Amino acid sequence: MSRSLSISLEGIELRGRCGVTPEERMVGQTLAVDIRLEPVECCGAETDELDGTVNYGQVARMVREIVENGEFNLLERLGTVLSDAIWEAFELRFLEVSVAKIAPPTVIPASAARVEIVRTS
Repeated sequence: MSRSLSISLEGIELRGRCGVTPEERMVGQTLAVDIRLEPVECCGAETDELDGTVNYGQVARMVREIVENGEFNLLERLGTVLSDAIWEAFELRFLEVSVAKIAPPTVIPASAARVEIVRTS
């Protein structure tokens, strides 16, 4: 029997500095981050112990640290930095990081600009 388990954090909204123009980086904006990951092993599903899984609270703190304390020109770079940090911190077989800039400064109004980074082992 084959089984997989995924853990998701959706709609993490933080103020960050991400944009090409100095004005965007100076003022900052709302950034929304979604994470989906699959740990290599998750004995917590049987043991009901936190140390047997990926602590999503720890993932959320990592995301907050990077978004609130970093400064990026591109969503692509922010997504890559987030995915690298999470991938290195946990034993994962799959990771998807989505970063969206809410109400980006575009000529034609858009509700969000989004990038997705996917890593697999």
